[in-house]
Amino acid sequence: MASLESGSASYLSSLPPATTQIIYGLKLWSLKLLSSFGLASVRLFTTTPLPLRPSIIKEYPCRPGLANRIFVPRSHRPGELLPLYLDLHGGGFALLDAQYDDEFCAVLANKFNILVASIEYRKSPTSKFPEPTYDVVAISNAIIEDEALPIDKSRVVLGGFSAGGNLCLSAAQVPELKSKINGVIPWYPLTDFTLSPAEKQSSRPYRNAKDMDDFKDWGPIWEWAYVRPGQNLGDPLLSVRYATKDKLPKWVYMVGAEYDMLANEGRDLMVDLAGLTEVGKEKEFYGFEKDTYKWTLARGVRHGFTHDMMDNPGAEVVVVNQKRVKELVDDLGSWLFKGPFAA
Repeated sequence: MASLESGSASYLSSLPPATTQIIYGLKLWSLKLLSSFGLASVRLFTTTPLPLRPSIIKEYPCRPGLANRIFVPRSHRPGELLPLYLDLHGGGFALLDAQYDDEFCAVLANKFNILVASIEYRKSPTSKFPEPTYDVVAISNAIIEDEALPIDKSRVVLGGFSAGGNLCLSAAQVPELKSKINGVIPWYPLTDFTLSPAEKQSSRPYRNAKDMDDFKDWGPIWEWAYVRPGQNLGDPLLSVRYATKDKLPKWVYMVGAEYDMLANEGRDLMVDLAGLTEVGKEKEFYGFEKDTYKWTLARGVRHGFTHDMMDNPGAEVVVVNQKRVKELVDDLGSWLFKGPFAA
């Protein structure tokens, strides 16, 4: 099991030069404004189909101002208690919102007859680690304990995309939530802040000549916005790569993307959790399932493929992305009901 010496000086976060910080701030706030305006425009002029809309939009007193979206399956019968899937959207800890995952949540709820809740959390740079982790803990607990919702409290999992995948692995370590969570499902998560973007680029499972991986440029900006100076980058709540199996829920299913520079660090975490040898690690490169741990490296896709986050991806790429998502959602459903949702 990988570990880091806590507080090691070589893994303490530091601020870049002042001019670099100004550039980072301008880029980040410009992107936040463009993203917010773009989403607002799309939502204003596009009508969301009724089956993809949440059943309930709800804030909780523990985190006022954060709207969470609850999806009750159409097949739900009065009095029936349902397994709960808690979802965390991506966005580099700085962008997007819970509504961004509406389609995924609605499909999951109706396909498997489960309750799905898309959780909102505060964003960087105004909220930094570990604040979003504790937003997730507080709201997850509030949802689980919400007597107005038809929840089977013995069957609860927490999943998330990208930054949300990091947060699901982080929040699930906090004792007051860990005891209520059966499993976690991180999709292409950021797991290791101790590695530089250059190190991550060189470790990608697949190198594309066109080099489409945006993280080499945006990774330092996300980190500057999210991590305070002096923070130990090896803290397992931040670099979840270093979380030990006793700190995480029993069931873990991680999905990586073949063209993603975050894939290798995610696979390393899963290899450690599953206790694979180096031979086993290479043999099961694209996927393995051992005991309660499952790893799948989705072929031919890049980071964000579940939401077509690449600019102008093209029709062929969209078709591949949709095919992979359908395959993975089907596989996820099977895994959930033989594992963390097993009666």
